Amino acid sequence: MVKYPYRTQPPEFQADAFLSQNDPVSGTKYIVLDTTKNVRIISIHAVCTWTVQPTSLQIDITIDGILHTFKIAEPVSTTYYYGKLNPANEAIFQGLSPTVLAINRPFLLEARSVKVEASITGGTVQNLSARIKYAKY
Repeated sequence: MVKYPYRTQPPEFQADAFLSQNDPVSGTKYIVLDTTKNVRIISIHAVCTWTVQPTSLQIDITIDGILHTFKIAEPVSTTYYYGKLNPANEAIFQGLSPTVLAINRPFLLEARSVKVEASITGGTVQNLSARIKYAKY
């Protein structure tokens, strides 16, 4: 039997948290996953469909009261962007990448309290979507 140092059981996977916001307002944060306790985030992705390119696509994750920002400048319409952690950068300067970087990584983030929001800045966007795969203890 596998021994977990802090928990007696592995986390239980949940249904994906999903946002699909038509005609999002620039600068408005839309909740993807409302504040949830004891969460392991497996993956993050976001996509926007636009007629006028926004200046940024952003995912904000508040983890135990600390803001982590995943952002891409000038996103390409209908391209999926995936959250990536860069330990060399501050929490508010994490990235979104069109490349899936989850190979050999069991999870992205884990915390006692997590809230995930998505937003765009500028442009004319028809739809903003985001999906969070996560598990709970």
